[in-house]
Amino acid sequence: MLIDRYIARAQLNAFMIVFISLAGLTFVVDAFTNMEEFVAHAAEAGGLWKVLGKYYGYRLISFFDATSGIISLASAMFALSWLERHNELTALLAAGITRWRIARGSIIFAAVVAIIAGANREFVLPRIRDAFSRNAQDLKGDKPQPFEARYDHETEILFRGRSVQAGPRRIEAPSLLLPQGLSEHGTQIDAAEALWLPADSRHPAGYLLGAVKEPSGIDRLAPVEAGGRVVIETRAGADWLEPGQCFVVSALAFEQLIGSANWSQYSSTAELVRAIANPSLGVGPDIPLRVHSRFIAPFLDMALALLGIPLVVGPNRRGIFVAVGLCVAMTVLFFLVTLGCHAAAANYAISPSVGAWAPLLVLAPLAAWRAQPMWQ
Repeated sequence: MLIDRYIARAQLNAFMIVFISLAGLTFVVDAFTNMEEFVAHAAEAGGLWKVLGKYYGYRLISFFDATSGIISLASAMFALSWLERHNELTALLAAGITRWRIARGSIIFAAVVAIIAGANREFVLPRIRDAFSRNAQDLKGDKPQPFEARYDHETEILFRGRSVQAGPRRIEAPSLLLPQGLSEHGTQIDAAEALWLPADSRHPAGYLLGAVKEPSGIDRLAPVEAGGRVVIETRAGADWLEPGQCFVVSALAFEQLIGSANWSQYSSTAELVRAIANPSLGVGPDIPLRVHSRFIAPFLDMALALLGIPLVVGPNRRGIFVAVGLCVAMTVLFFLVTLGCHAAAANYAISPSVGAWAPLLVLAPLAAWRAQPMWQ
């Protein structure tokens, strides 16, 4: 236990140093690049340091999610190389302590980091997902962004608009093209704006259209139904609507409608599974691929650690710089295999399940083979 605590403490220190150094370098460069935007927003947000702290505090959590595996390996290499540099590794081996026993602390540390990263991915990032939709040029989320037309695959309504604003979840100048089954009042709905509203006691989830121009006289028109349910609410059937408004029912959340990558990247696995079952969304291979990848991510992190740790603790003694160079090569191979399989799945060359699990099927045996000398 004393050896484990000694190595774990050294690895924790190395992890914090590498993590803070990389994050600090990344954020400092980004902050100086966007300083004008932060200064302009500081007056109404309570000061420059508050703006920077909130903006980069959220991104620090995202940075941990993106780099935890590679930094865990780097910290293990540093801690074990430190033992080698000061001849402590030789002394431990001479005392009859096995290489596996020496590496055990680093392997456990990597497993703990992988579990924390998984918990962060499932419970923390989904709660702060909205913060990542706003960059330095759009800190309030009210800057108009281009909007590409998108279908609601359940109602077959084509959502179009001039632009969108992430903060208020607003579509400017929406123009909804209606299918034949919903076109009893016309083939499209034109309005000044559309706001996404979550489901509540008055209505299901959908989009509130204000200042409707087409069809004219929207307040006098009857609600439009399809499949036994109301799809387009008007003031004639919903007294909570204001004059000139109508409500279009849709299971497409705002982030899904505008095609934002944030909702899938920072959603929990349960939310992704519900998205696959959502008939309005019409998901491609990227969402099933991400679901499968969530299950194997901790195992891939451990495979990466087991690819690098034997380079220092294994029976073939190498210099520190040689071990680091080989570790970089192993890491490059790891990401080439992983990204290659994911790209093949995203482009329909292989199924999403195969694209997610293939890296583990390739890298886990390789990691086991690389780690095998530590048991000798």
